[in-house]
Amino acid sequence: PAAEMKWMRRGALKVGDVVYVEKTDGPENEYALRQVPEIEGALVAMDPHTGRVLAMVGGFSFSDSQFNRATQAERQPGSAFKPIVYSAALDNGYTPSSVVMDAPISIDQGGGQGIWEPENYENDYLGPSTLRTGIERSRNVMTVRLAQDMGMPLVAEYARRFGVYDDLPQYLPMSLGAGETTVLRMVTGYSI
Repeated sequence: PAAEMKWMRRGALKVGDVVYVEKTDGPENEYALRQVPEIEGALVAMDPHTGRVLAMVGGFSFSDSQFNRATQAERQPGSAFKPIVYSAALDNGYTPSSVVMDAPISIDQGGGQGIWEPENYENDYLGPSTLRTGIERSRNVMTVRLAQDMGMPLVAEYARRFGVYDDLPQYLPMSLGAGETTVLRMVTGYSI
């Protein structure tokens, strides 16, 4: 039906073109024209009680690309990694009411790499704040201070235990999710 082709330029199709279609909820032989996506993604659904993968999508079409974005594409987890840092803290003497400073920080990276000055997303600072506030508001500077205080070897060990990394490089930016991992590994970590 014409309503299912409004998005397409007039005259874009000619006899002999191969197109993607999808069965509609309408009459028996009614199909809708579909576009091949320019961007692909991944999805993993896992039962957190058993670790059983309930669904996994690694891309649009296996016949077009055998690259599985759920298991092979490595991306930075960013702030999704912070709960692992906070889990390590809670297991090692911190409590939700422990106070961490949320204030500007300058860290000499060594080896002539210069000074690193992480910032919060909102570019503001709350001063002394509880761990609960740090995780609830995803505070970058608090997470870095926490990782610095505990030591990155401990954070790396928790990342390994959660299955997110086999060997997390032990640099403070990794506490903010600057490393690369897969969707499946992140889902596994959250499932744990």
